Amino acid sequence: MTYTLAKLISKYFLWFLGKPAIAGQENIPRTGPVIVVANHTSLLDGFLLAAFWPRRITFLSAAYLFRLPVVGAFLRAIGAIQVQNERSELAGMRAALRVLQGGGTLGLFPEGRVCQTDKLCPFQTGWAYLALKTGAPVLPVAIKGTRTALPVGAVFPRRSKIFMQIAAPWTLEKVRRPEQETLAAMNMRLMNQMEQMLSEM
Repeated sequence: MTYTLAKLISKYFLWFLGKPAIAGQENIPRTGPVIVVANHTSLLDGFLLAAFWPRRITFLSAAYLFRLPVVGAFLRAIGAIQVQNERSELAGMRAALRVLQGGGTLGLFPEGRVCQTDKLCPFQTGWAYLALKTGAPVLPVAIKGTRTALPVGAVFPRRSKIFMQIAAPWTLEKVRRPEQETLAAMNMRLMNQMEQMLSEM
């Protein structure tokens, strides 16, 4: 399965579940590296981003997802990068840097897992490290409704209204050695912005 085919299948599948309402697409940079960071409440979130993002997007994805039947096939088709195990984490970060250095779009979920609560789960700092290391713009994305369509543990999705809000990109200066305090501050800033975006959807 190619990226284009996976994107097309995802788009028609999500249209069947309920036409997603997408706002802020004018904020997406058309060229150059960009890091897309989104909240994560369902396995559908990656399908949603891939389906309606105008540029090819390479995801950083948890290694266990590649073992799931449908999700694993989708991730392999779109060239996702495995992370979150001892052997793959360092290699995954290096691969992510190469994507950005090549002017590509990197997508990740800072929560690091599907969050099953109404509030955001704690963010990991990998996205902030990559942003500062490369100077790539950061594009916050808020997603709502996918958990209703496919909650954790569900086998079959159900129709639901899905919303995706894309904020204006952050412009960052490249930092050779990002400090932990800076990464933590960026995490807090992103969480605050995403909470506000979700509350307004």
